[in-house]
Amino acid sequence: MSSLEVLCVADIHIGRRPSRLPDRFDPADFSPRTIWADIAESAVTRGVDAVVVAGDLVDQENRYAEAFGAVESVATRLAEASIPLVAVAGNHDADVLPDLADAIDNLQLLGRGGSWERTAFTDADGEPCLHIDGWSFPGRYHHESPLATYDLVDEGVPRLGVVHGDVSGEDRYAPVAVDDLATSGHAAWVLGHLHVPGTRHENPPILYPGSLQPLDPSETGGHGAWLVSVESDGTVETEPLRSATLQYEDVVVETEPDHGFHDVVDATHKQLRETATKCGPRTDLLAVTVTISGRTDAHTDLRGRRGELDQVELTDGGTAVRVIDVTVDTKPSIDLADRAGDDDPIGYLAGLLRALDDDEPLDPYRDVIEAAHTSVRETHDSNAYRELKSHDETYTRPTEAETKEVLRRQARQLVDAFVEQQGVPADE
Repeated sequence: MSSLEVLCVADIHIGRRPSRLPDRFDPADFSPRTIWADIAESAVTRGVDAVVVAGDLVDQENRYAEAFGAVESVATRLAEASIPLVAVAGNHDADVLPDLADAIDNLQLLGRGGSWERTAFTDADGEPCLHIDGWSFPGRYHHESPLATYDLVDEGVPRLGVVHGDVSGEDRYAPVAVDDLATSGHAAWVLGHLHVPGTRHENPPILYPGSLQPLDPSETGGHGAWLVSVESDGTVETEPLRSATLQYEDVVVETEPDHGFHDVVDATHKQLRETATKCGPRTDLLAVTVTISGRTDAHTDLRGRRGELDQVELTDGGTAVRVIDVTVDTKPSIDLADRAGDDDPIGYLAGLLRALDDDEPLDPYRDVIEAAHTSVRETHDSNAYRELKSHDETYTRPTEAETKEVLRRQARQLVDAFVEQQGVPADE
């Protein structure tokens, strides 16, 4: 049983630069164009049968001049190794990719103008062994599902569908439904547009390669090309290659009540080192957004020294780990047991919280719980919730346990607000 290997990428956006990099790092060194240039060598080294781009190879029409050389050099190197370069246009390059395909040899654009088009691959005996079906954006926006116009015949050969489309429910960018893709008869689908990599359906695989190189801190996790292997019987295997040189991550550092500033720095270093183990094999820079959370006596000190936490850095192997932003989301420490019963608002709320957690008798707070429960139910019985109740068969009125959880959150927020107003830890 023979198989074909296809190197799949999407959302390269040649012309853009990644955002929010540390000052000492040049965004040009981590640009999508730089990573795209490595695709040809990776494809040749692996001996793949084709390279497929699922849209947004170029960021926009006015990047034509910048993109031309980058695309032509990769196409030429692939042609020298007899590896076809097949692409569809996305919403960002709908106007520019057709012109590039007309001008550059070995760049085959499928489905221009919003039509479906097929290219066939043959085995050593000249027999068809894989069909790649592609559809390209006809303009900046497309409000209909591309599958609504799919008209290619199933000839009994495994089919790989390639389209730039959105499964998230957004209706401006070629909306497609996962169920429709999964029941189309294709062996697999490779999609562009969403920058978060991963499979949205296992069998058949529906794959978003994601952005080839992450472009902003919201695009966390490993990125890069994917290898898709299609057997002659239609069996498909997918493998992320994690070829990106940049990785963004969000890190939460939990503090303890007795932690001081140095303890938080040490905990941040530890968390960054653990996060570095998630990096891909080619990651040169790990850019991290840090959130300091928890309750600590150093709450005020941490807020005043947030700028110092921005300077935390380390190097793990060949990966530079740098902090690009810090949020101090700590709360003042408070000993509920010590404050419960005090003749002030914090004392009352501390007692209520302990009672809600079954650490004190609930009876003294029964009136406020019953009043809250009545208020919550009256709100949910109001006209504002009528439409929700009519469309959700599982809808039920809030239980007392749910009311207690609302009270717990509100009481904790009030304690924090009172402590902030006092400007001192609540247990002093």
